[in-house]
Amino acid sequence: MNFYLTLIFVLMSIRFLLNGFFSFGYLGFLKEYYINYNKFLILIIPSYYLYFKNLIANQKLFIKKDLVHFVFPIVFLVINIAIVSTNDELPAFFYFSTFFVLFLYNISYCFLAYYLLNKNVWTQKDSPIINGKYASLIKKWTLFLFIILLLNSIKLFMTLFLEDNRHGFVAGERFQWLGAIVWILTFFKVLISPEILYGYAIFNTPIKESATFNLPLDTDWIVESNKDQKNLQDSKLKEKMDPNIARYISEIEKIALEFEVFKDSKFSMNDLAIKLNIPNSHLNYLYKYHSKISFSDYKKKIRIRRSILLIESNYLKTNTIESLAKEVGFASYNPFFTSFKSITGISPQKYIVSL
Repeated sequence: MNFYLTLIFVLMSIRFLLNGFFSFGYLGFLKEYYINYNKFLILIIPSYYLYFKNLIANQKLFIKKDLVHFVFPIVFLVINIAIVSTNDELPAFFYFSTFFVLFLYNISYCFLAYYLLNKNVWTQKDSPIINGKYASLIKKWTLFLFIILLLNSIKLFMTLFLEDNRHGFVAGERFQWLGAIVWILTFFKVLISPEILYGYAIFNTPIKESATFNLPLDTDWIVESNKDQKNLQDSKLKEKMDPNIARYISEIEKIALEFEVFKDSKFSMNDLAIKLNIPNSHLNYLYKYHSKISFSDYKKKIRIRRSILLIESNYLKTNTIESLAKEVGFASYNPFFTSFKSITGISPQKYIVSL
């Protein structure tokens, strides 16, 4: 699940959890610090932007260079809290200048988020590797979350302004129920559409509607194979493997979606077996009887899927096709070109022009 969506949910959950305790008369000693906690909720604004950015790039984990987006608000708010907490009365100009700076900061990130989504999601044609209904789902989800960003920004600034003037705790509590309803709806949306947590690569038709496990990259697998075992060893493996076929495939697909191991151009079937913690013979059996393609072709397909996602995320605006080939696990440009054309039917250059 995307790190920044998790961060947004955690920050908002703590906020409403504390409000619930305060409403029932518990944890009253924290109220003095709660005003300062509300100030730091401004951190959800860059978190929204980074969530949208990583969703488009199909990245999930925290990236160190993203810290730059949090430096200004943290430093600014620490200084602001230090000044407010050590002065009983401050001139109106102080509050005006504080909120003017934060307002510009907020507007900037809202604009960046809008530009990013409008260019890469809302006006983008359906990707050839994403089922149409899921492309529609992600467009609606990002639009919904962007509207929440705008509403949350307005409400947050109103609350911060009231609290800095020592009226917010009473005035803010009157409208907590409204924000709680909005976020309950957001959480419920996630619960009924769990696929939105995983990014573009998950949006493919499941391998088999009746399968126990969700197998999003379905086109290459055969859960119930009709092939006859060619030797005694395979017959013995069949007894061990058949009850666990769907689980093994699901675990492979999960690794494929995370992709990291496929970046290694020397990644082998033995490496995958170690990653899955199963014997190499089990994995060999799986690809022999339950896969429509070889392990080598499977690697190529996963890497080409990844390259398409990066191309559609504007990776080539700042990088070359050669660096793209290495980024997705090919040793050089030539095997990347051959694999891309074999899998998509066109060359990488023609695909780029067609976008």
